[in-house]
Amino acid sequence: MNFVSKASKLISTLLASVVMAAGAVSVAQADNHGEGAKTKGEVGVVTCNYIKGTKVNLLIHSSAGFDCEFKHDGGIAYYEGEAGIGLGLDLQWTETSTMSYSVLASTDAKLDWDTALNGTYTGGKASASLGVGVGAAVLVGGSADSVGLVPLAIEGTTGAGASAGVGYLTLKNK
Repeated sequence: MNFVSKASKLISTLLASVVMAAGAVSVAQADNHGEGAKTKGEVGVVTCNYIKGTKVNLLIHSSAGFDCEFKHDGGIAYYEGEAGIGLGLDLQWTETSTMSYSVLASTDAKLDWDTALNGTYTGGKASASLGVGVGAAVLVGGSADSVGLVPLAIEGTTGAGASAGVGYLTLKNK
C-alpha cells in the first residue's frame, strides 16, 4: 500500500469519526431546546469563503479570516468570520477554502438576520488536501437567539496538508 493510499485511509477514518460524533452532539443539542420550543427548522444557508493571506498557522493553533454570506427567505446578510483549529494539529497550507452550513431556527419569533448568527461555534474539525481536499466540522454554539448552525459542515479546499482538532468559527455581522 503506497503513502497516498495509507494517508487517504487514515483521513477517511478520521472524517468518519468526526461525522459519528456529530450525531451524538446533534441529539444532545436537540435535548437542550426544552419541551415547549416550537421549531421553525431550516431558515437558510451560510457560506464562508477564505480571505487569501489571512491564515496564521502555529501548528497546534491556527486561524484564518472568512467573508460569509447568509442567504435566507428575507434576503442576504453579510458576516465576517474567523475559523481555525483552537487546539490540535494544523499542517495545512491553503490556497482557497469554502465552508457551508445549514442554519436552523428553533423558534418562529421574528429575528434580525443581520445579527442573529453572531457568536462562536466550536467542536471537532478535520480536513485534508493534496491539490483538492475535503473536510468536515462538527460545530455547536453561537447565538443566544435560538439560532444555530447544523453541526456538520462540509468544507472544500485547495492546497496541501491535513488538520484535526478542536475547531471554531466566530461570526460577526458586517
